[in-house]
Amino acid sequence: MKQGDNFQKLMQIQYSLNGQHEIVQPGRVFLKEGTLMKLSRKVMQPRMFFLFNDALMYTTPVQSAQYKLNSVLSLAGMKVSKPSQEAYQNELNIESVERSFILSASSAKERDEWLEAIGKAIEDYTKKKITFISSRSQEEAEGVIDSGAPLGSKAPIWIPDLRATMCMICTCEFTLTWRRHHCRACGKVVCQACSTNKYYLEYLKNQPARVCDHCFAKLQENTILGDRCASSSTSPIKSGAFSFTRKQKKIPAALKEVSANTENSSMSGYLHRSKGNKKHWKRLWFVIKNKVLYTYAASEDVAALESQPLLGFFLREEKNGPAQKLQFKLYHKNTLFYIFKADDIPTAQRCPTTKQIHPCINPSIRSLFII
Repeated sequence: MKQGDNFQKLMQIQYSLNGQHEIVQPGRVFLKEGTLMKLSRKVMQPRMFFLFNDALMYTTPVQSAQYKLNSVLSLAGMKVSKPSQEAYQNELNIESVERSFILSASSAKERDEWLEAIGKAIEDYTKKKITFISSRSQEEAEGVIDSGAPLGSKAPIWIPDLRATMCMICTCEFTLTWRRHHCRACGKVVCQACSTNKYYLEYLKNQPARVCDHCFAKLQENTILGDRCASSSTSPIKSGAFSFTRKQKKIPAALKEVSANTENSSMSGYLHRSKGNKKHWKRLWFVIKNKVLYTYAASEDVAALESQPLLGFFLREEKNGPAQKLQFKLYHKNTLFYIFKADDIPTAQRCPTTKQIHPCINPSIRSLFII
């Protein structure tokens, strides 16, 4: 009966896809379906996902109960994880050989359900795959599966455009004329001066693609170590005809020591900030590390705009009205320094104790950082 119900479900999914697609496969079992937001370079777009015991399929809704097939990703070598930054609490990262991307659920609960379902499917698929390997090479197979994929053999997760305002290599600022580019090997956002080279990437079936300078050097080194220099399918392509120059901003070394996406920070997240005038708010990314407040334009920037030690500062919370409950004022010697505002009340209610900022601050005062 279970096999019959599973077959009917697979046929139902197959009929709902535009075009001719063979979804029914021997041994394939349907596990889960649902709509998640897929993060592209600029916007979130709804996608319908179907999870099977051997693959993850995502489609684009075109009309009622009809979908356009985008891709069927094998669970072999796939990884699913939470983002390192707590501010993106509803997101999950999907990494596969063919495609890698960021998904966003409607709630943290739904995100955790998908994490558990996909993680268990990958684990079961891996165990099933190992059982077909002889006991002599089973340990070697486990090591290959657990080891990290070489650079260029797996599709990277592209960092969204809006999360980086500067080149992640030279820190030059992006403008309308100085455009963003993505490295096809690591997924970082870089400028054209730092990505003038191309390289044949394995996950793109050895087609040439733009890579950043760092990845180009690593790929060349891996090619030499692998003794594959004589192979035309893996030889590098240098874009020597292009010469780009860009005046870089002089950023103090101290502001480059802590990246916006650091995992060792006490807190991190977005807040609106004003310098005393409540009509001029600016949304910025903040990181607190070692009792120092670092300010960034976006969550993936590699250099801070400014840093401010929190020693000697104290906070006061606004309590008049619902909108005022989201605001916090930062003072130094009774002089107003900054006004901060969270996006919503649920975000404001998730703040931790102020002892994480400075042990001398009155514990009754709310924390500066709201995440």
